Amino acid sequence: MRYRVLGRTGLKMSALSCGTNRLRMKTQENADVVLNYALDRGINFIETGRPYGPTEEMVGKAVSNRREEYRIAAKTVLFSREEVEREVDLSLQALRTDYMDIYEIIFGREEDLQKILGEDGALQALLEAKEEGKIGFIGVGGHRPELLAQALKTGHFDTVLFHFNMVQLRALNELIPIAREVGAGTLVMRPIGHGALAPVSRTLRFPLSCPGVDVVLCGMYSTSEIDENMAISEAEPTQEEWKSLLAEAEALENTGCTLCGYCSACPKKISIGSIMTLIRYRQKHSLLPESEAQWRSYAEKAKMCDECGLCEEKCPYSLSIVPVIREASLS
Repeated sequence: MRYRVLGRTGLKMSALSCGTNRLRMKTQENADVVLNYALDRGINFIETGRPYGPTEEMVGKAVSNRREEYRIAAKTVLFSREEVEREVDLSLQALRTDYMDIYEIIFGREEDLQKILGEDGALQALLEAKEEGKIGFIGVGGHRPELLAQALKTGHFDTVLFHFNMVQLRALNELIPIAREVGAGTLVMRPIGHGALAPVSRTLRFPLSCPGVDVVLCGMYSTSEIDENMAISEAEPTQEEWKSLLAEAEALENTGCTLCGYCSACPKKISIGSIMTLIRYRQKHSLLPESEAQWRSYAEKAKMCDECGLCEEKCPYSLSIVPVIREASLS
């Protein structure tokens, strides 16, 4: 297993680490097996949080008896001081520990950041939790790289959690350079698009090879998946490999969607974000079998689009969404 230092935190992390978003869909028995196996194989970081339903409790039950062997990060999507004070304590209780290495605030709007930084905001709660020894470092995360960069420039946040894969490239220019400038540790989520982008042997290497990326978080829910991903991640990336993978990603001419969720209130319940992020990749390559089956349901639903334009009105990037949805409906 290769390890990297997580920015200015100085924490030594496995380059490939455990995401837990979909652990909530598994059993406790499954969590026990995969998390202990990951630790046995040298993975030493687990990222979880209360937004993921019962995953904190599942992680706590599975590996709290091995707490000295791994780093842990939890998160909140709440912004007030009082709420986050409560969230921190609930996470500690669920994880069966008295200390979290990183605690992250996840946000997606500029007004959210102002609340976080305010006198009665989440940041104050986390600064107090740090003084009390409940957390080690304060992180920030979300789906809009330009807002995360704005947060990092305040100097208050030690790490940043963000989307970055072959179909979501905005962080490359809008966030990663700022993170490097201020010394913030970089944590990539959804490196293969929630198990969509095939083959994993190439798509997982993309964020692992990127200069400026410290840790790649990947949900792994079987021992064979852990073995496969570790084998993929083991080789030290080269500059040539990165240039080749980046050229391939740029050639896709992706739509620019970041899955920020602004358009998620589609009156027809069309999965706009999933269509926007996957359509160009699917046209040139392929999706993993489960995601291909989901795509067919997305495409069928896309036929219901009446071109009301509400999604385009809400999009913070002013993307041309309706033509893409129309295109998907014909795929």
